[in-house]
Parts: sequence; structure tokens; C-alpha cells
Amino acid sequence: MAGAAVLLGCSGGADSDGDPELTTTSNPTPTPTPTTEATTDRTYEVGLETLTVIDPSRETPAVEAAALSAQPTRSIGLLVLFPAEGRDPADGPFPLVVFAHGWNGLGENFVEVGQRWAAAGYVVALPTFPLSRQGIAYSEDYVNQPADISFVIDELIAETGELAGLVDGELVAVGGHSLGSATVFRTAYNACCVDERVDATFPVSGGPLDLGQGGYESWRQTPMLLVHGAADPFVPVEIGDAVFEFAEVPSRYLRMASADHNSVFTDANGELFADAVLLFLDATLGDDPEAFDALADLVEGSGIAELRVRAG
Repeated sequence: MAGAAVLLGCSGGADSDGDPELTTTSNPTPTPTPTTEATTDRTYEVGLETLTVIDPSRETPAVEAAALSAQPTRSIGLLVLFPAEGRDPADGPFPLVVFAHGWNGLGENFVEVGQRWAAAGYVVALPTFPLSRQGIAYSEDYVNQPADISFVIDELIAETGELAGLVDGELVAVGGHSLGSATVFRTAYNACCVDERVDATFPVSGGPLDLGQGGYESWRQTPMLLVHGAADPFVPVEIGDAVFEFAEVPSRYLRMASADHNSVFTDANGELFADAVLLFLDATLGDDPEAFDALADLVEGSGIAELRVRAG
């Protein structure tokens, strides 16, 4: 595993086809990430570690359409945002949040929201997958991505460099957008691929693609915050509605009234998403059940979404 640590800020908009596109720039000194009233009063500076992790035990399949031959290993680009004090990581360990990009996406597309969670005391890992990534966009490789997520968790727990001892392997959440959402369902709930270290999930703008494969007959009771925009033209909100009814786990469903496939991450919707996820993480990984009440109040007060709750 190789990497370099920098500190960064970011800005950007959204694309209508893959993941939202964000432009990142490096800062010479760390800066606090601003938080809203809905977030906790913890505010760390935010550091960034850029890594490449290589799994020698699994192959990367060929993609004929992209003229790519099979490879004997899986190489995963990884951005890790972490709570910092000055130029150094803050005293940990901290809960780990892994967020999976969608079709034709990149991990770096989610740096902005990842900064906000890292500033509140979470290590945020943003992998870029070998083949569903921007420029290749081979969606069928999503079946291999749960093992990529598990490998990322392994590597960060075992890290001996800049991030040594920073990750609490007993507190792990996994989220994902669109095709990344399908990755989340396999990683946390499908009998084919369950990683029992996952304590909470937040799939966004998507659902399982593999009903009948592996099996969802016996759901592991991992709490879920499902997020979907009612104006999504690519994955209709009816899919989110059906997933909420289908998934037999303790669930909260953030259903945004006017958001589309990508605008769940931008403007007022993006503010609500970032804060709602943070409260969900505090409730599940931070052992703060009152954060669920704060989440309900946040959504009700937003005027742009509703929160549905299922006991599981």
C-alpha cells in the first residue's frame, strides 16, 4: 500500500450521468470544515491520505469493449479523509465510513461530503473501483466490489503508516451511490458477500440488483438509512419505496421531494443529506440514540423531504 498525505478543500457541481463531479485542490495548511446547526459540536481539521491498495488474491476481469485484458490482482484507488490536528491525524481511533461511487464515477467525487463527516470525527474512505470507474464504466464488475470494500476495511485496520491506529474496526458503516448502492446491499445483506463488521449502511439512489443471487432470505439486522430523490429519472423513486418495504432491517428512509439522481448531493438537498447521514452515524456508530430524534426533527424542519421509519 502506497500513499501521500495532503490537506484539501473542494468545490463542484453535478453531472447528469454518473456520479456528481467535484473539483479538488490542495491547501498548504489544514482548514476546519464548516458544520451546520444539525451536526455535532465536534469540529476537527481534515486531512487526506491518497493510497493505492492492491489485493493479490483476486483477479480483475477483462473488458473487451475497453480493450482491457484480465489482470492477476485488484488495484483500488483510495482517498482517506480523517480527523486531524494541525498536520497530524487526531488521537483516535475513530469509526470508519466507506462510501462507494456509482457507475462511471470516482471516489474523489465525494470529497466534499466526506470532509464534513471527517470533521465530525469519522475516518471516511472513498475507493475508486477498478472497472466501474470513470473512463471504463463496466457495470457488471459491481459483483466484485463488495470484496473490494472488505479489502479496504482490512487494509485500513491493518495500516502501519500515516493512519496507523486511526480506524476503529469495531465501528464500520458503508454507503454508496447508484451502482455503489447495489454494492452496499451485497456487502451488508446478501448471503453471498456479507461482511459482518458492517454496523450501519446508507445506500443512495439505488437498490439491490441481484435478487435471487446469493439470497436475501435472512436479513442481517444492520440499520439502514435509505436515501432517494423523488425526481430521479434514472432510478425511479418507486424503486426506493419498494426497497424500503422489502428490506427487513431497522430502516429510515430519507425521501427527498425534488431531488434527482445526483442532486441529493447538492445545494439544500446536499446539506440535508450530509447532516442526516451524520446524525444516523452518531446514532448507530456513536451509540447516541437521541441522534435519531434529532434526525427526525432535522428532516421535518427542512421542508424538502420526509422521513419514513421501519422498525425491522
